Amino acid sequence: MTRKELFKKLNCLCSEMSESYDINNGGCCFVAAVLAEQLEKYKIPFEVAYTIGPTHYWIKVSDRNINRDDFKAERKCKWSSKFLYTLYYEQDWNDVYCKSWNLIVQTRITSLFYKYGNSIRRRSNNSSIRR
Repeated sequence: MTRKELFKKLNCLCSEMSESYDINNGGCCFVAAVLAEQLEKYKIPFEVAYTIGPTHYWIKVSDRNINRDDFKAERKCKWSSKFLYTLYYEQDWNDVYCKSWNLIVQTRITSLFYKYGNSIRRRSNNSSIRR
């Protein structure tokens, strides 16, 4: 899986989780934190983008947006996953999103990154074998 494929799959997953778990009605900061944590793990540079009124957080990687939903206006910051988790747990959010979904949301996002990491390792192993 390439980065481009990863980002496309993440956006599809976020769209599906928006329908299933209402992640963009009180859980977008948590989703941004999980995405940021995984991007840090795989050393992929990113920024956090957000709007105020209504508040929405998403991730920007280069020219790609992950979980932007339909939000247009944005501010960008170089926040860490740790900062986003702190923000999420210390602030009040829309009650439509049920925090009991956090583990499922985190697991589903992490699973995609795990598949991405496996494909990187396979490509790396294949290229070293050919030499």
